[in-house]
Amino acid sequence: MSFGARAFIILTGLLVVVIIFELVRRKKFREDLSILWFAVGFLIIGGAFADTLVNALARMLGVGYPPVIIITFLILILIVSLMYFSLLISELKSRIKELTQKVAFIEYELYNKKEK
Repeated sequence: MSFGARAFIILTGLLVVVIIFELVRRKKFREDLSILWFAVGFLIIGGAFADTLVNALARMLGVGYPPVIIITFLILILIVSLMYFSLLISELKSRIKELTQKVAFIEYELYNKKEK
């Protein structure tokens, strides 16, 4: 890999890390989710030096085109991320439903007290 390509990948990773840090600092991004994104930023930085590892792994697995390993790995990460966020959304929907029911019950009780 050329020096320019490595520098671009490293700068991209650093940009991701700085943006996430700034969003957390401004309280626009939750800390628990930021850990995942910091890991993504550092993985991008590590990706600048991963070409030798990917080539060796491709030879070991008998893969003819080494970038396929990277694409497969990224798809796996995407699937895991989607599952995690689906679980988060499901939990939040349940909590919103429960809170809506509690508010409706409280409003009902307040309305009945005014009429008595």
